[in-house]
Amino acid sequence: MEAVGNHIIVKEIKEAATKTTGGLELIERDREGNRYKKAIIISSGSESLKIDQSIIYDKVGSHPIEFGDEVYQVISMRDVVALL
Repeated sequence: MEAVGNHIIVKEIKEAATKTTGGLELIERDREGNRYKKAIIISSGSESLKIDQSIIYDKVGSHPIEFGDEVYQVISMRDVVALL
């Protein structure tokens, strides 16, 4: 699978559940302000981003794609917020 144009295929990095001071465990979707997610680049249509590079991206512009048994996210270059 290879990205074309300004698209990037990423594998989302799952974060562990966090505990509040009251003892509640919050999974990622319950956290406040979780518009951005961490991911590892699987394929990039742009030469400025490298495979296996970690990024933070805006999840609003992403959409899932299944390949084999894995689910990846397809994003645009403009959705990349930071390189890690």
